[in-house]
Amino acid sequence: MDLPTMEDSKIIFALDVYDRDTGIELAKNLADQVFAIKVNWPIILENGIKIISELSKYSKIICDFKLADVENTDKLITEKVAQYGAWGIISHAFTGIKSLRAVVKSAGQMKVFSVVSMSQESYIDNVYDKLVDDSLKAGVFGLVAPANRPDRLKKIRDISGDIKIIAPGVGAQGGNIISAIMAGADYIIIGRSIYDSPDPIGAIKKFNDEATKL
Repeated sequence: MDLPTMEDSKIIFALDVYDRDTGIELAKNLADQVFAIKVNWPIILENGIKIISELSKYSKIICDFKLADVENTDKLITEKVAQYGAWGIISHAFTGIKSLRAVVKSAGQMKVFSVVSMSQESYIDNVYDKLVDDSLKAGVFGLVAPANRPDRLKKIRDISGDIKIIAPGVGAQGGNIISAIMAGADYIIIGRSIYDSPDPIGAIKKFNDEATKL
């Protein structure tokens, strides 16, 4: 099935809501304005894993589960997510290369993104270079790095080559879409500034317009 996703958009919409009907309505209305839709635990815990299949009817779905366990557990979770049609999954990198490789191997056609730095300060800040190295060796499709910390994002881009980088932290967390793209982000993850807006479609169009200024 051809999805209405805007392939040249640099926006990944973070659908961080609980309610199924709200989530489906947002996905229907916004899918043709974004590259993909990212879901996190709130909507899964409220509605069950089958919501992934429902949302996948409208857009590419990235499951932001931030896998952070031993390799067998991460493998089991990844296999189950793939069964429900997710386009991508996010894993932490700090668990080490064995867990990352298990996720990549069990993902099949699903894209794997690894978190190498967060949009808030954390202990992994001290080892981001090692996390990038492990991620590249494990064969992930892309990295997750902070849009609201452009200096850190630039360092990650400099050591990671041309791998895809998706970046949270624009909008509610203070990041700027233009500075994030200039620092090396391929796609910008935005949630609250869109779904909390009285005009979510207008909000996404504004972000798309900003991104095309470069």
